[in-house]
Amino acid sequence: MGRKRDDQRLDEILAVIQSQPEQKAGTIGTQLGLDDKTIQRAFVQLEDRGDLLQQDDNDRVSWFGKRK
Repeated sequence: MGRKRDDQRLDEILAVIQSQPEQKAGTIGTQLGLDDKTIQRAFVQLEDRGDLLQQDDNDRVSWFGKRK
């Protein structure tokens, strides 16, 4: 059974991604006091709810819209 999604936390993570594009996932986690596993799990949950993310080979994350 999967974990329940925390929309408030996801909104906080998304706000950081949108306001500081191309930050590394670890930097986002550090800013929010979250570990790497939590951040990676949150990225999956953000995409599951329709937020489109891009993570490049250098681990930089950007948001590029909402799935219709």
